[in-house]
Amino acid sequence: MRTIDPDTAWNGIAALYADASLERSLLRRQDEENLDVVLHLFARWAASQGHALDADALAQAEALVARWRAEVIAPLRALRRSMKTPAELARREAVRDKVKAAELAAERAQVQMLCEWLQAR
Repeated sequence: MRTIDPDTAWNGIAALYADASLERSLLRRQDEENLDVVLHLFARWAASQGHALDADALAQAEALVARWRAEVIAPLRALRRSMKTPAELARREAVRDKVKAAELAAERAQVQMLCEWLQAR
């Protein structure tokens, strides 16, 4: 099996996410259904690379990243979203950008975890 490169996976996921209608749909599902957007996009990307994930594999991947998502990504996302309030927006913006960067770094780490898992399968 060829190496599954996390940067390639991340770029593939970003390309999928660039579709504005898909982005809106996924963010709505994230808020309403607690969808893991990164995992969902990773599964779509993996399938496009010939690594389709069946229900058991998706459950394994979910179990792998659930704690990371709950303890790292979700709190960063909640913090970033709480900083969107108009009050003192100018002061918050620089800090919010750093929180957003940390959230993206945590999501990239999740992709790396998933790539390592997929490679080991």
